[in-house]
Amino acid sequence: MSFMGMYKFAWTVLIATLVLVIGAASGCSRQSDTSGSSPDQDGAESKTGGAHNGGRETIEIFSYNSNTGNRLPPEDEDFVKRTIEEKFDVKLILTYDVGEGTERYKKLDVRLASNDSPDLILSGGIQALEYKKNGILADINEFVSPEKMPNYFRWMTPDVVFKRFALDKSKTEIQRIPIPVMRRPQVSYFIRQDWLDTLGLKVPSNLDEFMKAAHAFTFGDPDGNGINDTYGFSLSANGVGTSFDWPQFAANGIEGTLYMKNNALVHFQMDVRTEAVLRDIRKMIEDGSVDPNWFLQKGTAHIEKAIQGKVGIIRDTSGTFGLESVPASGASRSKQIYPGASWTAFNPNEGVPFYQESLPSFGVIVTKTAARNSEKVRKSFEILDYLSSEEGYLLTHYGIEGVHYTRSGNVITILPGNVKKDIEDKGNWLALYQVFNQDEPQTIGLEVVDPRVTDKDRETIKKIKSYPISDSIGTNVAPPEGVDLKAQAMLENETMAKIALGELPPEQWRKTLDTIMSEMGGKALLESYVEQIKAAGVIIK
Repeated sequence: MSFMGMYKFAWTVLIATLVLVIGAASGCSRQSDTSGSSPDQDGAESKTGGAHNGGRETIEIFSYNSNTGNRLPPEDEDFVKRTIEEKFDVKLILTYDVGEGTERYKKLDVRLASNDSPDLILSGGIQALEYKKNGILADINEFVSPEKMPNYFRWMTPDVVFKRFALDKSKTEIQRIPIPVMRRPQVSYFIRQDWLDTLGLKVPSNLDEFMKAAHAFTFGDPDGNGINDTYGFSLSANGVGTSFDWPQFAANGIEGTLYMKNNALVHFQMDVRTEAVLRDIRKMIEDGSVDPNWFLQKGTAHIEKAIQGKVGIIRDTSGTFGLESVPASGASRSKQIYPGASWTAFNPNEGVPFYQESLPSFGVIVTKTAARNSEKVRKSFEILDYLSSEEGYLLTHYGIEGVHYTRSGNVITILPGNVKKDIEDKGNWLALYQVFNQDEPQTIGLEVVDPRVTDKDRETIKKIKSYPISDSIGTNVAPPEGVDLKAQAMLENETMAKIALGELPPEQWRKTLDTIMSEMGGKALLESYVEQIKAAGVIIK
C-alpha cells in the first residue's frame, strides 16, 4: 500500500470514529474482539435500561487497557470486582480494550448511536470536546463535589476539577472530571547495554551518538547470531504523523508537546523548528537504522520487538520497562528470552528535557443517555470515589492485606510470591483497575517497600528522576469556537509523516504551517490558549 493509501485509511478511520474516545466491546469484563477474548455466553446487552443481575443494578465503566498483555481473571479470582459488587450492591462491568485507539472509538460510537451507553466513560480530551460540541454530554455537578467525593478530592483540587479541566471555563457546569496523573511522569529512553558493550560503544548523550549507536545495532550484528535481523530504534506511530518518541525533537530545541519555555507557549506542531526535526528524522530513516514498520504499527508493538531482541533502543512511558524486579517489565521479559540482555536508561540529548510536566488528559464523562438513570450515575461516581480511597487504592494497587502485602503503620511491604502467583502471572490484571489513579502512594501518606527491587533498579529510578523536565502550561485548554482542531491536526500529521517518509521535502513544513496559521485558525488557536493560560494564573508574555 502506498503512503497515501496508508494515510487516507488511517485518517478515514480516525475521523469516522471521532478522535480520542474510549471504545467499546460487548460482554461482562470485556475486551475488544481483536484482543483474542470471547464474548460472554449471554452475549451483549443494553446497559442503559437498568438491567439487573440477581436483583443488582448493572454498572458499566468504559475504560481502556494500557498494555496488550493485561486481562481480567475469571470472576471468582477478581477480588476487586467482588469487593465493589458487595460494597455497592451492583453488578460491575469493566469494559476495556488494548489501548487508546480507533477500534474502541468505532465500537463506542456504534453503541451510542443505538442509545446503548456505558454509565461512565473514560475519554481523551479531543473526543470529550467533540461530544460536547455534538450535545451528547450531561452536566455532572450534582454528582461531583468535595463533600460527595472526599476521597477523589484528596488527589485532585476543586480548582483543577471545576476550572482548569472544565470543557467550558466560562460556565460553572462541568461535563467531565479528570483522572489523576503523576505530575512528573517516569519517561525514559532505554538502550541495550550488552549490545553497546559488544560493539565497544558508550551510552549516547547527543543525537549524533544516538544515530551512530542505532546504525551499529542495525548493521553490526550486536546479538552475534550472524544474521542481519536487528534494528537500532523503533516506535509505533499508529499510522498517524510522527510521534514525540523521536529524539530529534529535543535535539532541535522542542522539549515537549505543549509546554512553557521562557515565559512563552510552545506547541510542537506549530513550530518552525519542526522542519529541522523532520529533516533529521528523514536522515535516520534513510540510514536504515529505524524499524521499517514504525509508521503503521500500533500500541506497544515496538516495545514487544525490543523484548524479543529485534530492537535496541525505545522510549518508554510506563515507568517500569527497565525495572528487572518487576516480572512483567520489558527488562524482565527480555532477560527471560536472552539471559544476558541488559537495558540502560538514558537521555539521548543529555541535559535537554524531552517531555513536560503532566496535566490530566483522560477524563470521566457521562452521556445524556446514561444520565436518564441518575441513581446509576450517582452510584458509579461513588465507585470512582472508592477507587481513590485508601482502601480502594491498596486493593487495586497491591492486593489483599495479609495475602499480597503486609502493613505496619503506613508502611506497605509487598509479598512477592503471592503477588506473582495471583496477579502478575494471570495477566497482571490489577493494572486494569490502576488506570483510575496514579501510582503515587505518598499522596495518601503511604510508603511502599518491595523486597524485589534491586540496586540496579534503584539506580534506574534515580537516573529517570534526574532528567530535566519542561514546565506544563498549568491548565487544560480548549480551541476557540470555529477552529477545527481535528482538521489542523490532520494536515499537521499528514505533512509530518510525508516528509519523514520522503514524499515531501522538509521545506514543505513552513508552507503547511503558514496555511494552518493564516487559513485554518492556527493564530486564533494559540491566542486562545494564551488567554486560557493567563486566566489560570500562569504568567505568559
